[in-house]
Amino acid sequence: MTCWRECFLSLPIISNANQLSASHPGELHLLYRRVAEGSEAAFRQLVDHHAPRLLALAARITGSAAVADDLVQDTFLKVWLSRDQLTEVEHPEAWIKKICFFLAINHLRRQQLRSKIMDVVEYRQALDAHGLPAEELAEFHQLLALLHQAVRQLPAKQQLVYQLSREQGLSIAEIAEQMGLAASTVKNLMVMALKNIRTALQHAGYPLLVAILIDLLV
Repeated sequence: MTCWRECFLSLPIISNANQLSASHPGELHLLYRRVAEGSEAAFRQLVDHHAPRLLALAARITGSAAVADDLVQDTFLKVWLSRDQLTEVEHPEAWIKKICFFLAINHLRRQQLRSKIMDVVEYRQALDAHGLPAEELAEFHQLLALLHQAVRQLPAKQQLVYQLSREQGLSIAEIAEQMGLAASTVKNLMVMALKNIRTALQHAGYPLLVAILIDLLV
């Protein structure tokens, strides 16, 4: 059984024991170093120290205590797997908080994406249920195909930025980090990608549906 599982099975995620004081940075520095060296006991202390604030952060973002608990456990799993970075980053506490923050934000984005997909599915079902003419249904499906084709025809970097943003729900900062580019470059690539998609759809005669398709159907 791995350390992080032992940690969550053997200790409640919040306890009052062995609390470290933020007013003693030397203690925290030593704790981070011990965790980086692989100390499971130190890792349990780290969980105990950071969990309350991380739970509050994740719950505030997601609106769910249960989801927050899962996200905080995921946060500590990532911390343990990347524990060697604790002695390399300038502000370990901020680094841990950032991991939790992005996990919570990505959870929301996935939820929103699933909701948008369901909206499209329900819309398609409504079209079928109301017995619209076959040619109108065919046009609707053709429009979706045209949108996906426009995405596939984007230059490689534009396509990747678009897919990371719209399909995986990553932020500009996350995409920039993943691609090794400046955030401003990623923004420009996204603007160009949207412009090219919009142009392709407009040339096909669908100017009024462009914004809806870009925001909801992909």
